[in-house]
Amino acid sequence: MKYISDSSIYQNKFSVVTLGNFDGIHLGHRKLIETVKKESKKRGYQSVVFSFYPHPQLVIKKNNFQGMIFSRNEKKKKLENMGIDIYIEYPFTKEFANISPEEFVKDILIKQLKTKVIVIGSNNRFGRKQEGNVQFLKEREKKWGISVIEISHVLKDNKIISSSRIRKELLNGNIQKVNELLGSPYVISGNVIEGKKLGRILGYPTVNISSQEERIYPPNGVYITRTKWNNKNFYSVTNIGYNPTVNGKNKNIETYIIDFNKDIYGEMIEVEFYKWVRKEQKFESIDKLVEQLKKDVNIAKLYFKNCNN
Repeated sequence: MKYISDSSIYQNKFSVVTLGNFDGIHLGHRKLIETVKKESKKRGYQSVVFSFYPHPQLVIKKNNFQGMIFSRNEKKKKLENMGIDIYIEYPFTKEFANISPEEFVKDILIKQLKTKVIVIGSNNRFGRKQEGNVQFLKEREKKWGISVIEISHVLKDNKIISSSRIRKELLNGNIQKVNELLGSPYVISGNVIEGKKLGRILGYPTVNISSQEERIYPPNGVYITRTKWNNKNFYSVTNIGYNPTVNGKNKNIETYIIDFNKDIYGEMIEVEFYKWVRKEQKFESIDKLVEQLKKDVNIAKLYFKNCNN
């Protein structure tokens, strides 16, 4: 997959393009992307996902935006795994936000990307004051020599699947519902950093990932997770929070990988979340904390045992 993160997007081949923020790459997004892949293969064109960075709401409505579901790298990896030819993160600025829908389609999509087919969600709006939509495009198909494919909403529990819905479920700690809407496990990835090494003293050594300001996280607490390292999967338990028992000050993402004893500082891991176990809490003693950690690990083992039966 070719990845472009600036405005130098000119292509020599015709393209099938879908556009949007694609935060989460949820089931609705997947329907758009699979349609792009199908159409590009049928026509011999390039498949293109056209997205933006920063997220438009960070630029236009900064105070109202809760944060990204996934990091830029996680989003990029998911699109690469889906088999897209080109992924564009076009720079989103206040100036770009004022481009008319006509300028955006003619000067960027058609002139630079040689777009012949646009795959668009029925609720997608783009351009200055969000004046562009499906109807706008369909009215200009013949004039611009393009085809427009409208993709309807994907529903779950009779409600539209959207990134905002997923953010709400994530902030409420409803991991299982989040995973249903995403169509894959919610994941946090990053390079392993050094922590206080308290877990090692307690007999439960953890691998730690830094939190990122741009994205949102589930509520502080303990979760059943699965950790991928070096293309291998390991059952694990993850704590998100501040370690109140030892008066921690910074938000941490700490994962105890079951039956794992390797030093992997600096290496990349992916932590998939499956189920909330309990809130983060302050224990009256280290012994009580260790006792609870043992229970948490047993809960995770039982969960995966039942999943495999």
